[in-house]
Amino acid sequence: MSERPTLEALTQLIFTVLRDELLEVDERFTPQSDLVEAGLDSLGLTQLLLTIEEKTGTWVDESELTPENLESTQALARCVEAALD
Repeated sequence: MSERPTLEALTQLIFTVLRDELLEVDERFTPQSDLVEAGLDSLGLTQLLLTIEEKTGTWVDESELTPENLESTQALARCVEAALD
């Protein structure tokens, strides 16, 4: 992404990567689904963070990966958006 991505674009990016590449989920998985309950583990999270860095140029510090920020795709997207500042 050459310009600063919107929160909506970040949410869609994270959701697509999770759904298509990292998790084995069905149609009940939504941007509001809990990521840990959906099966996101530390390896998957690392892969996700690498993809986010590749697409946005921003690395999210591990200290930001709180249970609250992993509650959903939307929560993680807000965390990434804050890291862009």
